Amino acid sequence: MTRRRTCTAPCSGASSGELPRDELRQRLWAAETFVDFERGLNAAVRRLRDALGDSADVPRFVETLPRRGYRFIAPVSRQQDLAKAEPLAPEIAGEAIPTPEITAAQRPIRRWGSMSIAGTAVALAAVLWASGSLPTYPAPQSPPAPDRFMLAVLPFQNMTGDPAQEYISDGMTEELISQLGRLDPSRLGIIARTSVMRFKNTTAAADRIASDLGVSYLLEGSVRTTTDRIGITVRLIETETASQLWAGRYERDVQNLLTLQREVAEAIAGQITTSLGVTRSNAYADASRHSAIPEAYEHYLRGRYHLARDTTDGIHKALDHFQSAIDLDASYALAYSGLADTFASLGNGGFRPMSESHLQARAAALKALAIDDLLGEAHNSLAVITAEYYWGWADADRHYKRAIELNPNDATALRNYSFYLACMGRHEESIAFVKRSRRLNPVSPVAQFQLAMNLYLARRYDDAISEAAATLDLAPGFGPAHILLGRVYVAQGLLDRAVGELERAHALMGPRPDVITPHAYVLARAGRQREARAMLDELRHISKPRDPAPIRIAFLHIGLGETDRAFEWLDKAIDARDWQVALLNVEPAFDTLRSDRRFAALVERVGLPR
Repeated sequence: MTRRRTCTAPCSGASSGELPRDELRQRLWAAETFVDFERGLNAAVRRLRDALGDSADVPRFVETLPRRGYRFIAPVSRQQDLAKAEPLAPEIAGEAIPTPEITAAQRPIRRWGSMSIAGTAVALAAVLWASGSLPTYPAPQSPPAPDRFMLAVLPFQNMTGDPAQEYISDGMTEELISQLGRLDPSRLGIIARTSVMRFKNTTAAADRIASDLGVSYLLEGSVRTTTDRIGITVRLIETETASQLWAGRYERDVQNLLTLQREVAEAIAGQITTSLGVTRSNAYADASRHSAIPEAYEHYLRGRYHLARDTTDGIHKALDHFQSAIDLDASYALAYSGLADTFASLGNGGFRPMSESHLQARAAALKALAIDDLLGEAHNSLAVITAEYYWGWADADRHYKRAIELNPNDATALRNYSFYLACMGRHEESIAFVKRSRRLNPVSPVAQFQLAMNLYLARRYDDAISEAAATLDLAPGFGPAHILLGRVYVAQGLLDRAVGELERAHALMGPRPDVITPHAYVLARAGRQREARAMLDELRHISKPRDPAPIRIAFLHIGLGETDRAFEWLDKAIDARDWQVALLNVEPAFDTLRSDRRFAALVERVGLPR
């Protein structure tokens, strides 16, 4: 039987074969639900036409009737079992929120209720199917998948009135970034935590945030608590139209923070898959992340919160919290991964000898992977430790690749791998990976700076200068960019400019070993040896006992032209397993030593490719 129609019986107020807009609305939404009906319906029909390969101008399937509705016009053959088909109901997670409590985006946002565009298209198809109007015919060729799109999870607002509860809102933000980052990395990119935290407590409009981050969607949320209850409110915004696609509110007993965050993350992941048309990867489905013990989970959240502060006090507090989480749950893989990162920070910051800190860090990372080999964070932790202390270059490469395979949206793993590749002399790959990291971390000066550093190590000096300047545009007080500019200018022979950049860095960062070393080096190269030697004495004084770093002293002797002394201290740096010896093959400052046979012997000791 062949037919042209959209209803099994004439629709009220319309001729046979038409489906008026009012009837569509009644079938799709309850009377009390507030939606931007016209925009939602038009978007739904567009998606239906896309799925059918149809066109509004030359319709083959769905015809628009101005001011009335839509009509299905294609001749079709109905199968016998179609009458038995169950109506399809879109699945909606969370509770629809008539009036969201979030105020971060000042631009007026239209409310769509809890029905997304994709959900509307599904529901529209359901109405047609249930009415006997959806045809069966050979499936058209699937249209090509749309380009990868970007989403930012903005920092959840702490609405509790208690700054001590900040770890809850920050933990929710971090957990969602992690969960969504593993959904469908080939289609969905998630902006990294360091970039979104710039917008914490912001009053910037949604379109400004979207422009800065280069995203098509924003996810906003807030956390409230009472004496015995905790509530999380969240909404998804399409930035081009500033339209709210979906919103939800979740409330549980205050003791069930773990359950609440898990349920919210799962519900939001479900909404993202529905609203944006992405699918869940195997890594998302299989990875086990958090402890079932609420107290252990809370300690983990507090540990990540304090570690992200990147202060002396924060690192030590993070260590205590991760250890407490493990004491409560010895099978908590993520807590071991956090512990590994903390031990590495203690060693790199000079708070503990690296021979102690990195041994502990490696043991913690290996324990995390023994519990859960699908934990990308642990593979990244182990890769960093393996490269910077154990010089196991092939093993580090393997773990970096596994971390990125498990979560291609991990901007930190991408950035770390890019630096490893630069140290290996694989410069084109290095630059490609750091650009991927920067795309996920677009307003982070650290991500921008890493690109400048990798270009410097590739001896693309003009490009390095441009990217270092872009870093300073993002963060005018970012001292490492001035240090890098000084190193580039030395390599170009522009010594006066180099000295000027290091003076700026010194003024911004103070007399730290990582500032004194390059400052003294450029002074020595500029012929100001007395000042350079004074800084060498200062470096030796402040380096005890926290930061002996013999490679720093080697750099100063290179600048002073004291080759034998430079080799003496490079030997000591290798004995101390200083991570900076990874730069032997690529750091331009070592160029004056490369023709000496002793240099090749150093490279061989470290095991770097030749």
